[in-house]
Amino acid sequence: MVSRIERGEALGSVPLRAVARLTEALDASVDITVKWRGEELDRLMDAAHAELVKACVRLFEDRGWVTRVEVSFNHYGDRGRVDVLALHPETRTLAVAEVKSALGDGQDTLGRLDVKARLGAVLASTAGWDSPARVVPMLVLGESRSARRLVAAHSALFQRFDTRGRQAMAWLGRPDRSSPAGLLCFVKVPDSHPTGITRVSRVRTVRNAG
Repeated sequence: MVSRIERGEALGSVPLRAVARLTEALDASVDITVKWRGEELDRLMDAAHAELVKACVRLFEDRGWVTRVEVSFNHYGDRGRVDVLALHPETRTLAVAEVKSALGDGQDTLGRLDVKARLGAVLASTAGWDSPARVVPMLVLGESRSARRLVAAHSALFQRFDTRGRQAMAWLGRPDRSSPAGLLCFVKVPDSHPTGITRVSRVRTVRNAG
């Protein structure tokens, strides 16, 4: 079985668990992407993301924040794009929001969000704002049972987001009350199409010497 897997032969007859165990032994990982109707899935994913960004903007602006969307940056090798950048003028609080209609590789997503939060002053300058007094990272996920299960299953990975749900919404209305390490919100978009990406969790195994 191992030989067939290594040669890429007859994978359809090999249990997924066996493939995962083999890759773990090699300190590797398996990523499985569910594709549906080719380009149509990409269009639905883009549409779901766009609607979620709009909903995120409304969350901020209804509570007195000013926003910028799709803010690009390139700073000494760190480059990327911020889905929603929001400033609360009275408290000079900057929120850097990563918006995900479907959460794939959570570790990669949070790593990129950390970089963006670290560049808060640079991002504020790019948007034409003064340097912020504080920067708060925010993760906005499309409301779904699968997304909630994923966050629950990887609680240690998401523990930095100490302000969630109603508590996060309340803080957005009065950001002068505290300085959270991170915000996590599940947002439901009306008439959105359910889409998702399933990935095998990355597990590292340590083998005893000898």
